[in-house]
Amino acid sequence: MEALRAELSAVEGEYKVCAERCYRRIDFPADPKDNPLGISTPLLNLLRAGQLAESVSSWTTSPAVAMGHLDGAQRGDICVIFTCQPRPEQVLLNLKTILRSPRFTACSSAIESWMRSENEVILEIPFVTPDDVYAWGGFVGSLEQLRLEAELLGSPAEAVENLETALAERGIRPGQEHWLSQERSLATAHRMQQLARRRYMHPSQVY
Repeated sequence: MEALRAELSAVEGEYKVCAERCYRRIDFPADPKDNPLGISTPLLNLLRAGQLAESVSSWTTSPAVAMGHLDGAQRGDICVIFTCQPRPEQVLLNLKTILRSPRFTACSSAIESWMRSENEVILEIPFVTPDDVYAWGGFVGSLEQLRLEAELLGSPAEAVENLETALAERGIRPGQEHWLSQERSLATAHRMQQLARRRYMHPSQVY
């Protein structure tokens, strides 16, 4: 990491400008150990401590690119997209500014196309927090799983029977990838944070 930071420190200032909001997706696989709710330890650390350490990392100015990373959400993972408005000193490299430079006119069309589509920005952000959540996503369970969960939560029989229709009205398809809106994602992050702080004693105790 230090070597990368040193390399990027030599980049001219004109390539370290980004006035747009940036987005970064972090996938949290289910923890095989006996953690509360089966949530991954890094995600529990984020919720319990209120922040997750970051460093030099790749962001994008396109939320659609973040959602489509790795061909979309990974089954079994909780996928979270964070957003930030980087300060000038946090921008180490903006690939879009490089494309406008005459020094890079000789790059291949394939590389140019990739750089344009990814909208990548290299940032050095110390940490992300639940307040930085832009989208919360993953794969929805099967209709049978969702109905069983609804029954366990004590939902009325009529609501369980009409669950498929209710989901369709909200644009949710059982067994498919789904992302919550930014408003609902933030609400989910804060609700999960309260739950984690009630049930999760200390990050160092979960290993």
